[in-house]
Amino acid sequence: MTYRVVKQLYSAPQPGDPKWAARSVYVARLSGSGDQIWEFDTEEEADTKSAELSGSDSTGRKYKVIEV
Repeated sequence: MTYRVVKQLYSAPQPGDPKWAARSVYVARLSGSGDQIWEFDTEEEADTKSAELSGSDSTGRKYKVIEV
């Protein structure tokens, strides 16, 4: 199995959306961004990287692990 770390995408709010209805979207990399895609053979390795990225992200963005 392969596990990938994905990050929360901050999308622009849609007109009329209440604040509580924020969309929960996660991406591995945005087109043209040059971001690295983090993939691992074990879920433990991916969890460790996810925690590392979460701890160093000053925007408060969330990270999670998915199975691909």
